[in-house]
Amino acid sequence: MLNYNISFYLRTSRKQEDGKIPIYTRIRLENERLEISINQSIEQKFWNNNRQQVIKSPDAALINSVINEFHTDLLQVITNLQLSKADVTIENVRKLLKGEQVVQNYCLIKVLEEHNRNFEKLVGVQYSYGSYKNYKTTLAFLKEFINNRYKRHDLPLKQIDHKFCEQYCIWLTTVKTCHQNGTGKHIQRLKKILNYSARMGYIINNPAAGYVVKIKSVARVALTWEEINSIQQLQLKTERLQSIRDIFVFQVFTGLAYADIKAFCPRHLWKNIDGKVWIRMERTKTRNTFTVPLLPPAIEILQKYMPKEINPEQPVFPVVSNQKMNANLKIIQEIAGINKSLHTHLPRHTFASTVTLLNGVPIETVSKMLGHSKITMTQIYAKVGELKIAGDMELLEQKLMLN
Repeated sequence: MLNYNISFYLRTSRKQEDGKIPIYTRIRLENERLEISINQSIEQKFWNNNRQQVIKSPDAALINSVINEFHTDLLQVITNLQLSKADVTIENVRKLLKGEQVVQNYCLIKVLEEHNRNFEKLVGVQYSYGSYKNYKTTLAFLKEFINNRYKRHDLPLKQIDHKFCEQYCIWLTTVKTCHQNGTGKHIQRLKKILNYSARMGYIINNPAAGYVVKIKSVARVALTWEEINSIQQLQLKTERLQSIRDIFVFQVFTGLAYADIKAFCPRHLWKNIDGKVWIRMERTKTRNTFTVPLLPPAIEILQKYMPKEINPEQPVFPVVSNQKMNANLKIIQEIAGINKSLHTHLPRHTFASTVTLLNGVPIETVSKMLGHSKITMTQIYAKVGELKIAGDMELLEQKLMLN
C-alpha cells in the first residue's frame, strides 16, 4: 500500500512586505518530500493550523476553495500514477502538476507480481506448482527486504544493480538464515525476473547481469541394494504405510519424481513391439518427454494398484501430499533401520545411480529415462559410479594376482 500524506501550512520564512505569509502544500511520498506554493497568501492570524484552513477572513471562502481544489488535484495525480505503469515518485507528481509527461518507470515488485500471475496460468501446462511456489517465496522475501532496507514498498528496476544484489544476498544469509544454495536460488530467480523485464521492454538490459552467484554442488545420496531389499521386505501393519512404501519402491525402479508419480495415469502406459510395458510421459517440472521400460519389481507393484475398470485419466497411485509422504517415509526408515533419510526425491537418485549407472546402463540412456534436457544434469549421479569402478578394479587386481 502506498504511503503518502498531503498537508498545507504557512511558510513563515517567506513573509511578504504587506505582512501576509504564502500558503504551501507539503507532499510526503514514501521517503520523499515536495513543497509547492499554491499562490495564495494570508495574515497569520487568519490561519487555523489544525484545520489547515483560513478562518475569519473576507477571503476565507476563496482561499479555502483553492486549497480544496489543490488537494483534490494532488489526490488525482497520485491516483493516476498508481493506475498507470509509471513510477509513483515525487518527481513524477511534480511533472504531472506542471502538465509535463512522465516516463514509465517499471518497478521490481509490480513486475514480479505480473510475472507470477502469468506463471501461475502455466502451472501444470509448462511449469510445476513447486516452481511457482518458489517464485511466490522470492516475491515475499523481496517485499520484506525492500521495506526493511529502503523503507519503501517497491523500487524502480533501474535501481536493481550489483549493489542491490549484494545487499539482498547478505540479508538472505543473515536475516533469513538461508544456506548458500538457497540464497543462490533466490538471486537466480531475481536475475530471471530482470531478464523477463528486458524481454518485455521494461528495461533495456539486465542491470544485475554481471552479478555472479555460486551454487554449491550437493552430493546425491542413493540407497544400496541391501537397503532397497530391506524396504521391499518390510512387514508393515497399516495400509497407509504399505501404499507409501509401494509408491517409493515403484519410483526406485522407474525414476519418477514426486510430481510425476502423482500425475501418473494409465494413459502413460504403452506396449512396445516386443510386448513389454513402458511409461511414456512428460515431466511435470520441465515438460520434457521421457520413456522408461518397466522392470519386474515395478510391474508387480503396478498390477497391485491398477484398477479393474481402467480410467485413462485416473491417477494410479494414492499419492498424498509431499509433506505427508516424507513424514511417513521417516517412519518406514526407522522401521527398516536405515541411517539415510528417506524422502520423495531419494528414489530418483537411487534409480539413476544404484539401479542403472552402477549396472552399466550408459549415461546417455539414463539421461533420457530421467527426462533431463542436458546430459550434464545426469553427470552429477555418475560420481556414484566410483563405487562400481573401485569394485571392478578390485576384481581385476584379484585376477592379476592369480596369473
